[in-house]
Amino acid sequence: MIHLINGIRSILFNLTYYPFTLIYCSIGLMPLCLFKTDRALRKGIHIYCVGSLWIARWVMGIRYEYRGAEKLPKEGAFIFAAAHQSNMDPIMTFPLRNDLTALAKKQLFLVPFIGQALKKARIVRIDRESRTAHKGMEDVAKHIIELGRPLIVYPQATRVKPGHHRKLKSGAYYLQADTNLPVYTVSTNTGLFWTKGFWHRMGTAVYEIHGPLEAGLDKAAFMERLEEDVVRRSDQLMLETRYAGLLSHIVEDDA
Repeated sequence: MIHLINGIRSILFNLTYYPFTLIYCSIGLMPLCLFKTDRALRKGIHIYCVGSLWIARWVMGIRYEYRGAEKLPKEGAFIFAAAHQSNMDPIMTFPLRNDLTALAKKQLFLVPFIGQALKKARIVRIDRESRTAHKGMEDVAKHIIELGRPLIVYPQATRVKPGHHRKLKSGAYYLQADTNLPVYTVSTNTGLFWTKGFWHRMGTAVYEIHGPLEAGLDKAAFMERLEEDVVRRSDQLMLETRYAGLLSHIVEDDA
């Protein structure tokens, strides 16, 4: 019965969420890029995220819970090193600090409208074709310090399916080393509910914040903490749900 209900609600969710996203972003967000500052655009993104979470809750049956959000600074820059399983992750992150910035590959800045929105929102341009983790991070670090805003990075580099592991990228370590900013890590189980595909599941998505990490950690110790918080704790959160059977084995993906 639960599978049938999830299926029906998934259809309704997709018929609601994607038209909402298309209409809101084209009619609501794009005109805000014309304002002199990014304040209006960020407010618009905040409303979009809250609206998306409302649709997830009442159409799909995906509740959400923040844990440890009170640890985060109310102002100033810091680094979010977060697990990434779902499109729900940035949607849950942005309302915590709507001055948040992120990294985006340089090619996206050339796309009409999208590039304009990224520039207005002060998203940081990076070259993902670089094969060295530290290359370009010094420039990113300087930019973050100048902005004085929190930056979210995904050490897994891409969305990772529940039960799958990827070797973590070390960019967060180099950013912390170059900026001396506090690093907060995030565990989550969102991928079990708001999935990468068409079919989703009812349940409670948890966004759990840890930290800040101790200052002065060497690279090995820093990466071990990331592994613990971003990967192992996320596995534990997923195993605590009714869908734990989906994680009966762990798959090590190629880096």
